[in-house]
Amino acid sequence: MYLHYSPYFHHGLFGWIFPIIGLGVFILVVFLLYKLIKNIIIGINRPNIHPTEESLKILNERLARGEISEDEYLRLKNLILKN
Repeated sequence: MYLHYSPYFHHGLFGWIFPIIGLGVFILVVFLLYKLIKNIIIGINRPNIHPTEESLKILNERLARGEISEDEYLRLKNLILKN
């Protein structure tokens, strides 16, 4: 019986698996580089807000939405300002 030679037949299943794995690794590397560059750019453009200022901003928003009482607000504000 005569078998027709094919480069894919010769390598069997491995002729398809390794290129697919290579493509997957390439896509993963490109995705990770994209996330890294995006985080670097966001980090450069992010304004420098002191953690205390950010905490007080969140606390003020919670008071405005009615999530906490005034007593709780004052207690938390004193805790934030002590640090």
